[in-house]
Amino acid sequence: MRRVLSGVLSALLLGGQAFAGPGQEFADWAAELQSEAYSRASIAARMPAADAQPLDIEDPFYFELEQFAADAMRLSRLLADHGGPQDLQCIFRGMSADAEARLEALNAAERQSEQARIYRAIADLMRDASEIGPAVDDSEIAVEGLPTCPSRP
Repeated sequence: MRRVLSGVLSALLLGGQAFAGPGQEFADWAAELQSEAYSRASIAARMPAADAQPLDIEDPFYFELEQFAADAMRLSRLLADHGGPQDLQCIFRGMSADAEARLEALNAAERQSEQARIYRAIADLMRDASEIGPAVDDSEIAVEGLPTCPSRP
């Protein structure tokens, strides 16, 4: 994901016309994570009553979810710093918080059936991220500051 952020910074330095791509890269990455989450959901669902297996910190998916959360927040801040649409800022901040919460839930689950459900929820989050990511590339940048996002129920 560091390549996405490098691309974002380069695009900003080169001007508005070059600001096309980081949202799509984020979307493509989310699609890869979606596929992995569905795969893990299927594996966990095979033995629903079995004890859950918390993610090891060295598990690549653990790292990827943490990185996804960080990069979603960075995209929100990038939009805020350059006047991007406030709704997109809120959406990316929400995706970041959601990814972190799902990671915690995966590790707190007691049964594999719970983990299968959480993996499916992660896959849904990644599907949403892959759909909204390209909007970053289409947004015009002109207002400053982080918006006040409505609280989630």
